[in-house]
Amino acid sequence: MSPQLLVGNVPVEATEEDLKEYFNSFGSVRSVTIAKNEKGKGKGFAFVEMNSRKEAVQAHAALASCEFLGRRLSISLKDPVNTKPTGIFAWFKLFKPEP
Repeated sequence: MSPQLLVGNVPVEATEEDLKEYFNSFGSVRSVTIAKNEKGKGKGFAFVEMNSRKEAVQAHAALASCEFLGRRLSISLKDPVNTKPTGIFAWFKLFKPEP
């Protein structure tokens, strides 16, 4: 599993290509997925998958307090070993229903 960043406070007008360009300056972006509602509008968060953990850590450190399209992003690094996110989004895991 490639290292992932969970990016919050993403503007609804942002595209996956916009985010890919923004994160590409810190390494190779493998994929970007913006969460969307049933009407196709962005929900305000996205997953950015980087090629290496080093690149993900660099992007997390550099962009954690930067603005993107007028909004301050909140970025959490998802640990690929135990798949638990760290940072502000860690509490989402508390509400995950058991299978």
